[in-house]
Amino acid sequence: MKPAVLYPMGTWSTWVLVLPLAFLAVGVALVGLADIGSLPFDNPELWWLLGVAPMAGLLFLYGRARRRRALHRFTSVALAPILAAGISPARQAMRAGLVVLAILLSIVALIGPRWGMYLEKQRVHGIDVVVALDVSRSMLADDVKPNRLEYAKRIIRQQLVERAVFQRSNRLALLAFAGSTSLKAPLTTDHLNFQTRLESLQVGAAPRGGTAIGQAIDAAADLLSPSPEEAVKIIMIFTDGEDHEGGPVEAAKQVAEEQGIKVFTIGVGDPSRTVGVQLPTTTSADRRPMLHQGQIVFSKLNVAALQEIAQAGGGRYAALEDLRLLVDAVAGMKSAELTTEERRRHKPQYQWFVAAALVLIGLETLISERRRSAEGPPQRAWRQEMA
Repeated sequence: MKPAVLYPMGTWSTWVLVLPLAFLAVGVALVGLADIGSLPFDNPELWWLLGVAPMAGLLFLYGRARRRRALHRFTSVALAPILAAGISPARQAMRAGLVVLAILLSIVALIGPRWGMYLEKQRVHGIDVVVALDVSRSMLADDVKPNRLEYAKRIIRQQLVERAVFQRSNRLALLAFAGSTSLKAPLTTDHLNFQTRLESLQVGAAPRGGTAIGQAIDAAADLLSPSPEEAVKIIMIFTDGEDHEGGPVEAAKQVAEEQGIKVFTIGVGDPSRTVGVQLPTTTSADRRPMLHQGQIVFSKLNVAALQEIAQAGGGRYAALEDLRLLVDAVAGMKSAELTTEERRRHKPQYQWFVAAALVLIGLETLISERRRSAEGPPQRAWRQEMA
C-alpha cells in the first residue's frame, strides 16, 4: 500500500475543504435570497472569521501532506500495509471534515444571525430631552460654517445621537421653532428617526417667522408633561438668542418651578462678532444680504440673554462647541422608568448553530477510524507458515 493510499488527498480535500466551502456558499446564497439588509446579526463585524474554517481545512491538508512525505521517505512498500491495517483513510478524512464544519457553525453562531419576529415589552429607563432648534432666518448667518442651522444640526447629531455616553434608552424629541413651533419628532428612543427628522430641518420649518423662545419653552414643556413625575426632564434650546416675542425668562422660570424641568440654552453663532453678521437671503444660491425697510439685516449671538434664560430655568448655558459638556452632565443624571414599550424584535437563532456544532463534534468522537471488515493486524511471514 502506497502512502497516497494511506492519505488520499482527494478524499481529504473533499471533506475538509470542498464540503465546508460548499456549505458556506449555500449559506451566503440563502442570506442573499432573504435580502441581507433585512436580516440583523448580533456581531456583523465578525464576518471575517468565516475564513478560519477554510484555513483549518488547509492546515489539515498540510498535516496530511507532511505525513505522506514522511511515510514515503521512511517506510518500505512491504511495511505500509502493516501500518495501515484496520485503518480507514476515508473515516479519518470524515472525522477531520466534521471538525471543520463544527468550527464553521460555531463561527456562524458567534456572528449571531436573527430571523423571525416576536413582540417584547421593555421598560425604558432614562432621561427625557426635548431639543428645541431655532429655524428662523437668522440661523442662515454664516458666522459659523456653512451656516448656523447646518452647524447646529451637525453638532447635535455628533453629541446627542452618535456619542456612546448618551444612552440609547434616553428619549429625545425634536421641536422646530421660529415665531411659532412645529413638532418634528415626539419623545422616542428611536434615535435614528430623531436623526432623520433633524437632518431634514430647514429654515422656515416653523409656520411663522420671527423668534419666540418663550413659546418654544412652553411647547417643549407640554411635550414633557406626560413624563413620570420622578423623571429627569430637560429642554435644550439651540438658538442665537434673538427673541422677538418676549417672556423667555419668565417661561423658563415657570416650567422649572411648576414642572421640575431644567432649561439648558446653547448659543449658536460666533460670540466674537461684536456687530453681528449680515444675513443672506433665504435662497442658498443667492448670498445677497437680506434687507428690511431698505436696511441690511444683521444678527448677533446674544450670550447674555441665553445665560439669563438658563439661570431662570435651573439649567446651564454653553456655546455650541461646548455641547459635549452639557451632554456629559445630562448623561450623569439619575435616570427613571419612563415608559413600557412593545417592540418587534428578530429572534436570535445562534442556538441552532451551536447545537449543530455540538452534534458534529459528538459524531466525530463516535466514528471509529477502524475498517468494518478488519480482521486484525496482518501476521508476519513466519507466523503465517506456522499456521
